[in-house]
Amino acid sequence: MNKTILGAAVAALALSLSAPVATAADEGIMKYAINKPSTAWNVYGPGQTNAYVKDKAVVGGGGVRVAVATPDPAAAWRVSGSQAVNGKIAKGDVITVAFWARAEAVEGGAPAATVTNVRVQQSAEPWGGIVEGGAVKVDSAEWKIYTVSGRAAMDADKGGAAVSLHLGSSKQTVVLGPLFVLDFGANYDPSQVK
Repeated sequence: MNKTILGAAVAALALSLSAPVATAADEGIMKYAINKPSTAWNVYGPGQTNAYVKDKAVVGGGGVRVAVATPDPAAAWRVSGSQAVNGKIAKGDVITVAFWARAEAVEGGAPAATVTNVRVQQSAEPWGGIVEGGAVKVDSAEWKIYTVSGRAAMDADKGGAAVSLHLGSSKQTVVLGPLFVLDFGANYDPSQVK
């Protein structure tokens, strides 16, 4: 599955957020979902404010607007958005994190935000990294799907993982929409989803 096909599949899955019954188009990708697709972001950390905003332009009808006023580039993880991963993860599985996001202009600049790290991690101490995804540039005021994929470095029991987006690197405003976490298993070629 290449990135374009993955994006289309995730978009079809996203449509199921507002549909009462899953359609044939999204049932195929849904079998890989290990979270309940949601906009229920838990945003925390100093120097930020956040609030749910309604927006009919994104599937699900809204997202969480995070405004970072006091960045800490050396510890960007201190301001994060997170969501639980309900499913089990096995070491070696190919995991894809896909999320809708858009940026807002800050102080007259162009709409841009940086998610310093997209991370699937243990949901309790020691917060071990299961998949480290690196930085994502949210480069538009329009909603887009952003994806990060990698192989799981360790196992996680059912409900023992979470996705964390590190947001505190710069003064910025980002709106986080629905999140999807997909587990393609150990035999999938991760280059197909990059």
